[in-house]
Amino acid sequence: MHIITVEFPNLPHSNPVGYGYPPSTGATSNKVTIIKAIRMLTGMGLKESKDIVDAGGKAELTVTNMINSEVEEAYRALRSQYVVVSTADKILTELRALATQALAMHEDELANEILQLVLAEKLRRDAYGR
Repeated sequence: MHIITVEFPNLPHSNPVGYGYPPSTGATSNKVTIIKAIRMLTGMGLKESKDIVDAGGKAELTVTNMINSEVEEAYRALRSQYVVVSTADKILTELRALATQALAMHEDELANEILQLVLAEKLRRDAYGR
């Protein structure tokens, strides 16, 4: 199991099938597709998944489905509907905590290597505007 952060587009409650996002492009997304993908990833029920999508904004979800092909399919479905899916932020936070633990155990070289990885990823993201 692992945790992902998802950021949903602003969804109007009155239109269950399609909604525009972003407004300037006129692109539409399918709320049903998003709900199905959330259910596939998390094992949540229909009502729970729908409530998360209707709430919009950001949410942290625990991915319980460990079949890689299904997880990738769900990620693609979410991204195709303009949902931002991020796993790296959680991983980077965990790496920082691991580096802190290494320092506490006087494993300075290991802590240094971990922090260099975190810094390299941050620099890569800044370079690509992510």
